[in-house]
Amino acid sequence: MIKYDDIWIPLQRGLSAYTGIQVIQAESVGKQPKYPFFSIKKTTIGQNVGHVAESLMGNVKTIEQDVESVFSITCNAVTIEDAEDYTHKARAYFLGRGHIELSDANITVVDVLNATNRDVFLTVDYERRCGFDIRLRVRGQATYEIEVIENVIIN
Repeated sequence: MIKYDDIWIPLQRGLSAYTGIQVIQAESVGKQPKYPFFSIKKTTIGQNVGHVAESLMGNVKTIEQDVESVFSITCNAVTIEDAEDYTHKARAYFLGRGHIELSDANITVVDVLNATNRDVFLTVDYERRCGFDIRLRVRGQATYEIEVIENVIIN
């Protein structure tokens, strides 16, 4: 079973430590932090990759499968320069050091996509946003007990 925090916490902590700015969940309730900050939204919750691997030890069956998720990383800032600079720094994290740090948490960085402009018009001004998507892969695992037939009587 894949738990949300098993991915979110290493992702949030690593990106925040590397860039030096706060990282929040996108579209969440609560007060918006001061600029600049990153917001992360999981756009694809899970897509199965490959075949299910099954194993049996005694009467405990284990199934495993790789699952891929897509996360949208957006830098929210007052100026376009800050938004772009932090976005490039975040991409560098996932292309380099993030590969190692996330792999220590059993998360694989599959792809870091192109950075794009994501500006949002507020009332009379823009919130400057730049961002990119990343594809991450984790291995989901579930175990359960199976019933064992000990005797069969044939008439």
